[in-house]
Amino acid sequence: MKKILSIILAFALAFSFAGCNALDKIFDMSFGEDEQPTQPPIDTPEILEPIDPNWPVSVFGTEIEKSPEKVAAASPALAEYISDMGLFERLCAVPDYCGFEGAFTLPSIGSAALPDMEAIKAAAPEYILTFSQFEESLLIELQQMNITVIVIEAPQSLDDLRELYRSIALFFNGAVDGIPFGENYVAEYDSAIAAMAYSGEMKSAAFIRALDYMMITGDTMLQEFISAAGIRNAAESFTGYTFPEESWKEFDPEVLFLNPDLHLIDLETSDLYKKKTAVKGDKVFNVDIDALGICSRRSIHLMKDILATVYEDYSSGTPFKPAYPSMYQK
Repeated sequence: MKKILSIILAFALAFSFAGCNALDKIFDMSFGEDEQPTQPPIDTPEILEPIDPNWPVSVFGTEIEKSPEKVAAASPALAEYISDMGLFERLCAVPDYCGFEGAFTLPSIGSAALPDMEAIKAAAPEYILTFSQFEESLLIELQQMNITVIVIEAPQSLDDLRELYRSIALFFNGAVDGIPFGENYVAEYDSAIAAMAYSGEMKSAAFIRALDYMMITGDTMLQEFISAAGIRNAAESFTGYTFPEESWKEFDPEVLFLNPDLHLIDLETSDLYKKKTAVKGDKVFNVDIDALGICSRRSIHLMKDILATVYEDYSSGTPFKPAYPSMYQK
């Protein structure tokens, strides 16, 4: 009996020790002295840079990845349009023959036909905007300099010019900011044209580019500009910058405007012009017709002077002086 009790007691003690060791192991795994309870890791989302809704933007058939900071223009009119929009500080170079205020403060890169590659390299533009194509070999050289050349179609009408202004705004300001910027500028431009216009009875004038018959005709952007100003163009019924020789008898405008390289004496000694009313009446004036033809803000100021020359009651401009006294005036 004693042996049986001893055996039972031994089994009881063994079971007791085994149970304590098992509990200790469980306790050590979960809440040991050197360990703390752990929680599953929390996934932290990667912080991304904010997306700029303006870029990239597709304009002029090119995708622009970011805001252009250094741009060169290779066409005088294009440089002037950009400057008119208040974007002059984004130009790092201009072409030859720019006549707008401030253009002389920037380096010249020549033109698309005759580019100054050293000047382009020194200016280091990101983009060159041009109305005229560069030669293929020059394009390759410019690409090697990491310069993108963008050829833009020159405006042929005032509506084309408005669209060009909108595209310039997108190019410089992006897809979102560029839209209101462009629309606001077009509205300002249209207001300036409306404020320029003469509202009285129209007189006729002709704008002579070269003798004998080369002048501004009705198929040009400048014709729209002249008409919007309130002048009847004597050559508005014709095209191709030429007044037809067979219709010359009908040509008799009240005022003539000549390119600066033409002079009154050229007309007074010409069998075609010397008997015309404007020549005999000393109503011949020199004006930069190429500058007028850009139809820019500078063109609007120039047109105001033309209107003041044609109409005595127009007070928003300064009349031109005659080319010089006519031999018909005594």
